[in-house]
Amino acid sequence: MSPDHSRSLTVLPTRPTLHAGQALDCYLEHAADANHIPPATVMRAVTDATDTTRYLLLRPTPRTLEVLSGLTGQSTASLTAATLAAVDGTLIDLSGLDPHHQASYRTVAARGWAPGQGTQACPRCLAETGTWDISWRLTTSTVCLRHGSYLLSTCPGCQRPFRATRSTLLRPIGAKTRCGNALGRRGHYCPTDLAALPVEAADPGCVDRQTRTQAQFPAMRAPRVFGEDTTARQFLEDVHGLTTLLLHIATISPGLPSGWAAQVHDATHARHRAPRWGLRLPADIPTRSRALTTATDILTSSDLEEAVTRFTPWAEEIPHTPDGLLGWAADHTRHTAGTTRLIMATHAPRRRLSRLLDTTPPLRVSTRQIPQVLPRTLYEAHLVGLFTSRAKTIRLFASLSMARTHPGITTWADAARALELPADLGSRCAAAAVASQTAAPSTVLAAITAAAGRLEGHDYRALEDQVRALTASTSWFTSWARRDRPGTRAASHPLAMQWLWTRVAHAHPAVAPHADPARARRFAATLTPEQQTSLRHAFEPRIPSHRPGDPVSTSSPAMSADAANKNLLD
Repeated sequence: MSPDHSRSLTVLPTRPTLHAGQALDCYLEHAADANHIPPATVMRAVTDATDTTRYLLLRPTPRTLEVLSGLTGQSTASLTAATLAAVDGTLIDLSGLDPHHQASYRTVAARGWAPGQGTQACPRCLAETGTWDISWRLTTSTVCLRHGSYLLSTCPGCQRPFRATRSTLLRPIGAKTRCGNALGRRGHYCPTDLAALPVEAADPGCVDRQTRTQAQFPAMRAPRVFGEDTTARQFLEDVHGLTTLLLHIATISPGLPSGWAAQVHDATHARHRAPRWGLRLPADIPTRSRALTTATDILTSSDLEEAVTRFTPWAEEIPHTPDGLLGWAADHTRHTAGTTRLIMATHAPRRRLSRLLDTTPPLRVSTRQIPQVLPRTLYEAHLVGLFTSRAKTIRLFASLSMARTHPGITTWADAARALELPADLGSRCAAAAVASQTAAPSTVLAAITAAAGRLEGHDYRALEDQVRALTASTSWFTSWARRDRPGTRAASHPLAMQWLWTRVAHAHPAVAPHADPARARRFAATLTPEQQTSLRHAFEPRIPSHRPGDPVSTSSPAMSADAANKNLLD
């Protein structure tokens, strides 16, 4: 039929049956073959009679549906079911798409995982029925439920997606099961027989996942998330968010036990730019399917606790950053209702250390036996790697935690006051430490308990008082300097006091009697190991030990909270 005759083509003499699930473009090719007319003629007739055929397989306009209904004799509802508009709001989100405005597709594409050029295919289905399913165009469709095999996405002959046509919706070769992609020269098309291509059997888990999410196509019923009812749209968003997060974790972590995660890591670790998994899924169908299955299995757990158990091995691979687990996750996925609950529940145990401390027997006889700042040697022996905050913050936090185990101390502010520190210093230090916690609460408690057991039995409050008392006398310092550090000026006396305050009394620099941390650090850097030992020995005979039965000190610090805030750790 010539182009002129196509303008009068309003009804097809032969009208084949439109099968359930059959894609609209596939049906029109079969209709053209049944009437022995070129597919281009059918498409031209539709184009001439309607307002637009843009995005025909996504959301046809009402006018286009009327024209197609008159041409093929099919109802508009049946024709709509042959497009992805049938699952809008369930398996795909097409909100914002206007076929009359080509740029409107950017709204759909920006959400990620949008159908691109071409489609996937099941060779066995093509061999048996010769029809293409509309569901194959969904990026989340990875398994043929009829044959239990993975779909294919690329023709091995031309190395392009199936049905990758730009200028026309219908293939010039019609309904044949050959590839039919244009090969560059006019009239030359890829001859690969798609019905003869080998397929790979799908994992049982992938088949089950596809069944749960698509068996009711096009009227999908959403699975339950964490044992609770949800909507299909919300479930789609949850799967998108969690799968994206898992793919990003797999990209940066080689240690995950999942086979598909290792494949993702090996395929992407050499790239200069990380893949944007929120916009595009892995090209390899089995890998894509297994990633979606892992996310779906986590979301469809019987309850939130089971989901956390399944997700925890992945969360443990998230790198330690200043923003912590929550910050890293926020940067690598779009939070949804389900993913937010899961991530917060996984992170919550890291925040329950205070509850364990409240039920733990006192780690020291008295809070006077707890230094304001844990000695560095004990920090390095027990607490390294359990937090991402600086050592100074965690050393203070460890001492506060020891104080929290004493009766009557129920807040971090109370713990700070018990150590004669400003109350808000304790609250803010605890907030910074807990936010950077990377280990389980039980692990942190065990480490703090071990450190507490190795503390010397000093009365640290009396030790701090002794350092303060020495600030009024310089005779001992002059004797030490004359003997062990000739040439030291008398003006260095406050710097030596600062060194004793932080290195021997293990007190916080924010409440030091001489607060000049910069000069004190320079002075400490010039001390030789021998001079440090002699300076310590010059002071240690004055160190008092705690006497059993001494009351817990709850006095306020000598320095104001405002002054301490200037030197707040971290």
